[in-house]
Amino acid sequence: MPSSAFSPLVELRDVSKWYGPTRALDGVSLELRAGEVHVLAGENGAGKSTLIRILSGAVTDFDGSLLVDGRAASLRGPADARRVGIAAIHQELTLVEAMSVSDNLLLCTRGSALSMPSRRRQREQARRVLGLVGLDLDPDQSVQALALGARQLVEIARALAQRARVLVMDEPTSALSEHEAEMLFERMLALRAQGTAIVYISHRMEEIFRVADRITVLRDGRVVMAARRSELDRERLVAAIVGRELDRVRGDRAAPAEDTALSVRGLVVLDGARRRRLVDDVSLAARRGEIVGLAGLEGCGASEVLHALFGSLRHASVEELRLRGRPVSIRDPAHAIRRGMVLLANDRGLSVLPELSVLANATLSSLGRWSTLGWLRPAREAAAVARTTERLRLRAPSLHARAAALSGGNQQKVALARCLLALPAVILLHEPTRGIDVGAKADVHRLVHDLARDGLAIVLASAELEELFALCDRVLVMRRGRVVRELERRDFSRERVLEVAMGGPHEAA
Repeated sequence: MPSSAFSPLVELRDVSKWYGPTRALDGVSLELRAGEVHVLAGENGAGKSTLIRILSGAVTDFDGSLLVDGRAASLRGPADARRVGIAAIHQELTLVEAMSVSDNLLLCTRGSALSMPSRRRQREQARRVLGLVGLDLDPDQSVQALALGARQLVEIARALAQRARVLVMDEPTSALSEHEAEMLFERMLALRAQGTAIVYISHRMEEIFRVADRITVLRDGRVVMAARRSELDRERLVAAIVGRELDRVRGDRAAPAEDTALSVRGLVVLDGARRRRLVDDVSLAARRGEIVGLAGLEGCGASEVLHALFGSLRHASVEELRLRGRPVSIRDPAHAIRRGMVLLANDRGLSVLPELSVLANATLSSLGRWSTLGWLRPAREAAAVARTTERLRLRAPSLHARAAALSGGNQQKVALARCLLALPAVILLHEPTRGIDVGAKADVHRLVHDLARDGLAIVLASAELEELFALCDRVLVMRRGRVVRELERRDFSRERVLEVAMGGPHEAA
């Protein structure tokens, strides 16, 4: 059990931070104790990122005090934070993609066991560090060749290699499979038992209540709640985070229409060398007004199914694809959009151009709607974007604000606006709530529900089973590139999905 009997390893006292006229933190105090997991909860923009940037030495000009082992400390940068035993794992990964896994593990570890002159010994030590998070990789492999989940684990392994006394983790499971997340939780428990103080940021309620010893809630830069996990329930925590009770998505949609909006038969996706089938003879259908879920472990093929349908994979083929009852051949994403099918990718970097405005991002896929004889009609364009972003409850200074200035949840809403303005019949959603806060997640769930009620067909791939169960009419469970089971809503259960996805004792391999 974690102990609170000792003085804090790190303490923030009455910390405030301004960015121009905006106050990001307002008199925040926080104690990080050995052997505790301290969860920071709050909506995007609540001040969590600023707080962890102060802890990690990335922000040095603030009001208030930072104490390490009871003594005032002045961190002049991340190197100072590492010297006093604070390591941070940020949601936006900091790996150097052009470098190898081993070289990335060497970064920021001068003076550690990884800093060895022998390249062979460096690789050996890199393998041991990777083993802490269950990764079996060639240390000489380039980071850019790794999947997003593997990159996240390399980032975590690098922080663990620093032997930090305080470990700051910002949405560490956002790109991990269920199995990878389980391994991370096991490692966290081991670190906690060894006396490490862990700061953990997550928008996933299940994770928060699983790992937290204490929870501090930030809203508008202030601490609005600080309590032990045993003193809170989900409803009270959510209300503290968003400042109001959230309406649950209600299953009041009519039964899906009889006509099929999307029909796929014999979808195959090969890997880059064309030696292995990532998707193996998948067939599926979605009717108007129906939400069909894709579930499975990391690498099951769900992501490839969505991207192949959208025309964004090279080595993909299909025996038959029908949209709104008509046979089509999708050559590329632009062709898919013209045919009435859009994709919301799990990586916002693929959907939102940060240097463009909200308005420009929202209409990238539908510019033809706002043009007459090649001349753009900006008033019509702006009016349509305003209506759509209002429906999405977008929080932005204006439609002309840069997307980079928005929180992750609001960037996701801009990406959704781009999808909706293309007037699709079918929407493919890949992890639509990845890395966004509980309030934005509720908004996205409400919108998905409303879109289905309006008659759109939706195919949703998500690692969060609770999300699939809350929204979907049917769930297709995938394993090794194949659909191995279809579950109706009455049959939804976490245990059944995981057993099928893992090939349990009652499931044929």
